Amino acid sequence: MVAEIALWAALATAVVGAVWDVRTRRIPNWLVGILAVCAVTTTVASGGLELLGSAAIHAGIALAIGVGLFALKAIGAGDAKFYTAAALAVPLDRAWVMFGWVVLAGFLLMIVLMIYYRGLKIMTDGKKRSWTLPYGVPICCGFIAAFLSDSNSLIF
Repeated sequence: MVAEIALWAALATAVVGAVWDVRTRRIPNWLVGILAVCAVTTTVASGGLELLGSAAIHAGIALAIGVGLFALKAIGAGDAKFYTAAALAVPLDRAWVMFGWVVLAGFLLMIVLMIYYRGLKIMTDGKKRSWTLPYGVPICCGFIAAFLSDSNSLIF
């Protein structure tokens, strides 16, 4: 029961983070902290410390890669922290599932935004505009899909 409640809270927090990222292009640290607490609670309640260890390895790898991508200015720091917090609920054996869904959702979002901004460019007399990809959305989608695609998940 605790695991299910914590998981739903983590998923809801991820959705709030995605919406926040779309609106402000930032993901606040307090929101990442709430996601991390919900994710750890979910993991410990559903599988104990052994499962938490596996999820922590996933989160550690995600953080290392995220910091590297942030250093290259490929993603924002909030995106790196947001993925890391979500990874605390996804054990290492499901890491590729989450990552794959994040990449797919990011690619689709990029295409949608390119079409949108191209249309916006035409409507604004061709003036150049810069834009960023709110990567909290694909992270949220990948996080949710990691649970929906698992037949042994807590949800279904």
